[in-house]
Amino acid sequence: MYHMLVTDIDGTLLDGEGKVPEETKKILAILREKRGFITTIATGRMLARAETIAREIMINAPLICYNGALIIDIYTRHRILERPIPAGKLVKLIEILKAGGYEAIIYENETLKIEKFNERTQWYINECENIEYNVVDDLMDYVKRKNLNSYKVFAVGDLYGTVGVPEELLFALDKDFEVSLSDSSHMEINLKGVNKGSAVKFLADALKIDSTEIITIGDGHNDISMLKYAGLGIAMGNAAEHIKDHAKYITLSNCENGLLDIVNKFIVPQEKISLED
Repeated sequence: MYHMLVTDIDGTLLDGEGKVPEETKKILAILREKRGFITTIATGRMLARAETIAREIMINAPLICYNGALIIDIYTRHRILERPIPAGKLVKLIEILKAGGYEAIIYENETLKIEKFNERTQWYINECENIEYNVVDDLMDYVKRKNLNSYKVFAVGDLYGTVGVPEELLFALDKDFEVSLSDSSHMEINLKGVNKGSAVKFLADALKIDSTEIITIGDGHNDISMLKYAGLGIAMGNAAEHIKDHAKYITLSNCENGLLDIVNKFIVPQEKISLED
């Protein structure tokens, strides 16, 4: 029997208009209130961009953000787990990315730090929906001077998706960092061992829930670790085929109420939930 549901945000919880459907909120409320389900979010988003959605669906377990580098109780503000990239490794990472022709974006106190404002950094700033950003003269020097840690680094590559991430670059990053591809040309980079799967495991152990009792849902490369960890890892219908290969079930797309499909098939198969109730 399943007792915990962990969902990604973009391409999973949100519909094609970037909103949480009212039907989804109703289903999650039924799971919490009538079934005693634990529900939460695991996202690559920064806290400032994830918390509003987490509150909207009224999660009842700590929020996993920055791909697992931060686990926080949004109601008490207690930071339960923090695994940022330390300053020394962060400098090394920025150096590798710059040499590879990537724009590195780091995070400091829920703001973005960039080295130059150009087409690529502007694209990411726009994606982050009014999050504050600062341009610093030399990102590596800035990190050194402030001894700055960052939960995650976003590396912007080719905006047009025609150039993938080179294998030699992924190899160079593999020793110290966890890399998730974002589209085909960008990367989300965390400290080695930091991913959604390890974060869900941390929460499950704390809550004394076995992995076989957990459902995880996602559509992206950074969801693979939690799809593999959970007793039931579910890929959205809109996920790429190589993501679906790691799932135990493929549901409908994020525009087709895939959550209701999941709930009725795996959580309450004997008494289907109706949105007309």
